[in-house]
Amino acid sequence: MTKYKRLDGEDFDTYALRLYENKIEYGLTSRDISLLLNQESDIQKSESAWRKHYACMRKGIEYQRNLDSVGVATRILCISDCHVPYQLPIDKLERYKNKVDILHLNGDIGDCQGISSFPKVYRKSPMEEIIETRQYIINLIEYIKPKKVVINFGNHEIRFQNYFAKNLDTDILELMPLTALELICVDGFTHYNKREKTKVEYKPLIEVFDDVEIEYTGNWFNQIGDCIFAHPKAFSSGILKTAEKAMLWFRNEGYNFKTLVLAHTHRSGMCSIGNTTIYEQGAFCDTKANNYSDGQLYNSQKEGFIYLCQDSQGNTIREKTNLVILN
Repeated sequence: MTKYKRLDGEDFDTYALRLYENKIEYGLTSRDISLLLNQESDIQKSESAWRKHYACMRKGIEYQRNLDSVGVATRILCISDCHVPYQLPIDKLERYKNKVDILHLNGDIGDCQGISSFPKVYRKSPMEEIIETRQYIINLIEYIKPKKVVINFGNHEIRFQNYFAKNLDTDILELMPLTALELICVDGFTHYNKREKTKVEYKPLIEVFDDVEIEYTGNWFNQIGDCIFAHPKAFSSGILKTAEKAMLWFRNEGYNFKTLVLAHTHRSGMCSIGNTTIYEQGAFCDTKANNYSDGQLYNSQKEGFIYLCQDSQGNTIREKTNLVILN
């Protein structure tokens, strides 16, 4: 029943389109949908009137999509800072289903809260979090249906190696990867449940999907076309200052780019500096549950992501790129 309900912040037309486009999956008839829409609308219409209204909207949307797709060769949906187990529900990305060539996960997909050096009043085990993070990535891929997935690590994922470096002998460290994402994406892992005396093997994502290319970069940044996607450790409190600082760093390192998408800050914004456009993409987590800045008087965290389009030469098309803010 929850599938049929209007989502928080969902406008009426989007709600109507969702019901009609998913009516088989939801098990609804056109009459069922008309009853649901009449409950939400001040205007009462018959089943036939609602169906015709939807058909007209659908034609308009298809026309606009055809216009939007002109000149677009690569569509990139980039999300970051999911901080599993604080992740947002994947249906926030519903409008991008089957419309993405590259799903880019730009770091801090898992929170690694259990092995954080910060004080904690409760703890989720690292194994529980790794299993949940892996499943969340699988759910994202199955939901969005991209052709390729690219994954960077973030500062939270590095907690994995930092924790073991503090607690294990150096020789033992040679058995451990830098981040849990390597286990999730490339190597796979086994959960040895000491209490139950069982073990469960989890295949790496590169073996889970036959029809989707999985690329784990093993780095905090990568470049696609003229765009650098990055998740640094550094943070500046000024508006877009972290992105600006990153832009200057990449320039000084000799990288050639015109667009920069930055994770990590949990803020959303964009500006152009010379011939370069910089974005801070927001966080795809529940910022109220994952409230790092509580009491510190920082600017509010922003939930969001970016949908970026490039032409056949890898040039980012700014007017067809959408920075989405959810709160």
